[in-house]
Amino acid sequence: MQEDSTVDRPGSLRILVADDSPDTLHALRHFLAGQGHEVVTAEDGLTACERCLEARPDLVLMDMVMPGMDGVEATRRMRAQVGAPWFPIVLLSSVHDVRDAVHGLEAGADDFLPKPVNLRLLAAKIASFERIAAMQRALLSQAEALRRLQDEQALEEELAAVLIGNLVQQGGASDPSLRWRVLPSARFSGDVVAVARSPDGRLHVLLGDAAGHGLAASVSLIPALQVFYGMVRKGLPLVELLREMNDRLHQQLPVDRYMAALMVVLDKSSGRMEFWNGGMPSGIVLSRQGEVVRELPSDHPPLGILPSKAFEPQCGAWEWGDGGQLVLHSDGLVEAENPEGEPFGLERLHRRIAGGGGGDVVDSVIAELQDHLGVRSARDDASIVAIRLGPRGPLS
Repeated sequence: MQEDSTVDRPGSLRILVADDSPDTLHALRHFLAGQGHEVVTAEDGLTACERCLEARPDLVLMDMVMPGMDGVEATRRMRAQVGAPWFPIVLLSSVHDVRDAVHGLEAGADDFLPKPVNLRLLAAKIASFERIAAMQRALLSQAEALRRLQDEQALEEELAAVLIGNLVQQGGASDPSLRWRVLPSARFSGDVVAVARSPDGRLHVLLGDAAGHGLAASVSLIPALQVFYGMVRKGLPLVELLREMNDRLHQQLPVDRYMAALMVVLDKSSGRMEFWNGGMPSGIVLSRQGEVVRELPSDHPPLGILPSKAFEPQCGAWEWGDGGQLVLHSDGLVEAENPEGEPFGLERLHRRIAGGGGGDVVDSVIAELQDHLGVRSARDDASIVAIRLGPRGPLS
């Protein structure tokens, strides 16, 4: 390989010159080196392909007519062997036939120059390719920076997913007395179902819906979940739990972030439930026959909006009697639109839960929701919880 050392300057190119004429090689090498470029030479097409793999040039000047492998075949082989990285190939020919130029361009060349080469024209073309090479380097640098950013973001998202998943699963989310599903509109859900039992056996269920979507909404659930599990384990009253959750969210989240929540505490020994609804759709209590016998409406703003002094943790209470079930859901479920823009709606939900029966309610509603959405993605997270209300009796 013949190489000329050049002045290292910004924008200089590594140029491969392939020509079987020693005089042409010498003239082009001298001219290009004087322009500040690094020059690699080859005397035939096969050697040019080998030097191309070794040197990875920014530009190739290729004579069309050479012994053995000509410039057209060498161009075709270079394109095949190098693959993705783009570099311009300029064919040089003393034969002034348009068909030759077309043949070369079809083989993968980017430009064509007649011989003898006009050095002013060559310099102008190289300057143009130089600008393209600079843009290409900038794009590659940006692509690499973006890739690193995406890798970092993926690691952060994975950490967040593990953290949130561990928080949700540390309680009794698999409690046999309930079924639940959350359908996120993105990888991360702003809806959450948290379940835990206090030391005296009371079942605590939280359905939360954080403002926003995706990772930001999901991360904003963390303070509330930490309070929920910590205080339920200590057996503290629901009003204290709610006040602490509100204060924690109010202090730690930005002013435009909050969490709508419906919290229920079920005491099977007495058949009594406590509930608090701040900004969520009404909970629905069904009889054993599937009739709606009571609703748990929203009487409060979501958690995290009001300061501690203005927050009202007063809860409702009700005795459910002989059984049935309690169904909670987020607004994303009833507001989910099909391709025609029709929302799923409360009426459809009520019909489905009244006819679903037992533990099939959740699967039945989700199946109908997915049929309703069709090929359309949900715009908001959708969630549903069904809690079996057995007859009062010993704790289970």
